[in-house]
Amino acid sequence: MMIIRWLFTLVCAFFIGRLMTKIHMPSILGWLIAGMALGPHALNLMPQTILDSNWYNLIQDILSVGVGLMLGTELIWKKLKKYGRALLITTLTQSLGTFLIVSLVFSVVFYFQGIPIWLGFAFGGIALATAPAPALSITQEYHTKGPVTNTLLPMAVLDDIVGIIVFFSVNAAIAKQVSAGSMPWYMVPVMIFLPFSLESFLGISQENGYNEGNNHDQSWLLF
Repeated sequence: MMIIRWLFTLVCAFFIGRLMTKIHMPSILGWLIAGMALGPHALNLMPQTILDSNWYNLIQDILSVGVGLMLGTELIWKKLKKYGRALLITTLTQSLGTFLIVSLVFSVVFYFQGIPIWLGFAFGGIALATAPAPALSITQEYHTKGPVTNTLLPMAVLDDIVGIIVFFSVNAAIAKQVSAGSMPWYMVPVMIFLPFSLESFLGISQENGYNEGNNHDQSWLLF
C-alpha cells in the first residue's frame, strides 16, 4: 500500500512538472511544489511512515548517488583551469562570506539571549546548504550552452563541496563541546577528501581510457 502511494505521488509530481512547462517554467519547480503539497505537512499523500521506511531511504540514497555522478561530470579539469582563479575566488567569497555573516548574526542574538555563542556557527554551517541539482536540471531541460552555463554548474558543485567541508568541521567542533566521545578531528578531512580522491582517480582513469581509445581508432583509420 505504501509503495502504491509513493508511485501515485511520483505520477502526480510528474504531471505537476509538465503543467509548469505549459506556463514556461522549469519542471523542477513543479516537482518542488508537489513535494511540499503532497508531503506529510500538507495533503499527507506521502506520510512520515513512508519517509522513515528503509526501502524509501534506500531508493533515495541510490538516486542521490546518481545525481552526484551527473554533477561530477561537470567538474572537468580543462574548464576549471580555463576559468581558474575567478571561479575559485567567487565560490569561496560567497560561501565563506555567507557562513561568517550568518554565524555573526546568530552569535550576537544568542549572546543577548544567554544561549551558548558557538551554536551560532552551527546555523552558519546550515546556511551553506545548497542544492546544485536544480541548476543541473534546468540547464539540461533547456539545453543551455555558453559561458554562464559553463561556470554555473562547476560553481554550484564547488559551493556544495565548501559547504560540506565547513559543516563537518563545525559539527566536529560542536560535538567536542557537548560530548566527550566526539568524532576525532582527523576524521573530518578523511570523510571529505577520501571520496573526492577516489572519484578523481576514477575520472582520470576514465579520461585516459577514452583518450587511448580515440587514439587507437584514429591510428586504425590511418591504415
